[in-house]
Amino acid sequence: MTDKERKNFSSQVLEDTFQEQGGMCGKCGKSLMYGYHAHHKDGNSNNNLKENCQLLCKACHGGEQYTTLQNQKQSIITDLDALIKKGVEGGLAGATIERLLDAIKLKLSLQGQLYDDPATEAPIESRMRDYQILMESKLEAFEQGFKEGLIKRTEIHIENGVDCSCDNDKLKKLVKESKKVK
Repeated sequence: MTDKERKNFSSQVLEDTFQEQGGMCGKCGKSLMYGYHAHHKDGNSNNNLKENCQLLCKACHGGEQYTTLQNQKQSIITDLDALIKKGVEGGLAGATIERLLDAIKLKLSLQGQLYDDPATEAPIESRMRDYQILMESKLEAFEQGFKEGLIKRTEIHIENGVDCSCDNDKLKKLVKESKKVK
């Protein structure tokens, strides 16, 4: 691996950062439960210290990458301008300038590929915890709907003079409680 190749944060740094950020994007606060991108705050992809790690949603990381790429492109354009000036003044041969231009195009192309990394999934423990909370709330909503349906059915039978033969004390209690609330 050369000095210019991108390095990744360790899984421990990613998990710690995920927990510290509460599973939310470090920029917009959106949930990272369905994936995130690890962002090098200082733009140096070789600096994989925990302090340099920030987890972002894909949209925010795209914005950060755009800014980083624009700065890098501006730097390349500045270098290119200096080379053109040198070439115009006769300091570089035309063939040398052509090779440098090809190298710059290649670098810009590779940078675009380099920063198009896929989202990393949230830690399994966090996803499972959130899934359990979601399922528990759905179960509570189902139970509440079921109770309300039983109460409504019983009320309709009572209003129509139908003996609903309610031997279930819990159901009778629910019907009485629902009438008190109304």
